Amino acid sequence: MKKYAFTFSVQQSFQQPILKHSFLVRCMPGTYPFQRSYAHKLTITPHAALTHISDVYGNEMYTGTIDKAHPSFSFSASGFVLCSKYIIHEPLDRLYLYPTRLTQPTEAMGQLLQQQTLPEEPWQRAKAICALTSRTMQRKALSNHRTAADAMAAGEGDARDFAQVFLCLCRLSGIAARFVSGLAVGVPQAHAWAEVYCDDIWRALDPSTGKPVEEGYLKIAHGPDYDACAVERSCFRERDTDSERQVHVQVTEHVIHTRDTVPHA
Repeated sequence: MKKYAFTFSVQQSFQQPILKHSFLVRCMPGTYPFQRSYAHKLTITPHAALTHISDVYGNEMYTGTIDKAHPSFSFSASGFVLCSKYIIHEPLDRLYLYPTRLTQPTEAMGQLLQQQTLPEEPWQRAKAICALTSRTMQRKALSNHRTAADAMAAGEGDARDFAQVFLCLCRLSGIAARFVSGLAVGVPQAHAWAEVYCDDIWRALDPSTGKPVEEGYLKIAHGPDYDACAVERSCFRERDTDSERQVHVQVTEHVIHTRDTVPHA
């Protein structure tokens, strides 16, 4: 068992004040069989009444509306997370075997797989595809790619792009895979990786490193692609205004003391 403290904040400044701002944020590490979040706090600025709900994939999120004009919007989340071995015993949803609008496979992806000699055993094959994704693409801190096809064609991308390309390659190989958004030790922004369904369990791989996920990863949400797991979504009246965005993430390991209250499922 490992204990982590996290802070996750996003501040967005608009060129002109916005009105009628409706938003949703997925910013808290959720509760899963391997992970428990507790003593957490969420602050929204400007203040808004929040509704805590779950989306169709079971991910927790917060929604709200700010009617008055405001030149900026921010949220700040913090708390503690207890993590054990990253394995999820959960039935397969066949949704994760099929492509989405953002994860349509390309001819180049198919050719890349045909050039490889991949293991037959699903978990070993998934690990080989993860390493292949990491070798094939160049890592960027941030990218503007929307789809896996765009990232593959460019040969580069951020963690989100690596994860979506990996999803395409896994699904082409007959392995169910889903996108994961979250936070990680040593990563100064929201991170992304993937989970694959092998031997009746979900396991995690990080295509941006080419390795299985072990310690230091805090899961926020999962879904068939990035759109299903986006950290923040907004709509407001002034649609043409430009904005600047600043993100801060810190995840640090803490010693578990006997006085710590360990939450139960």
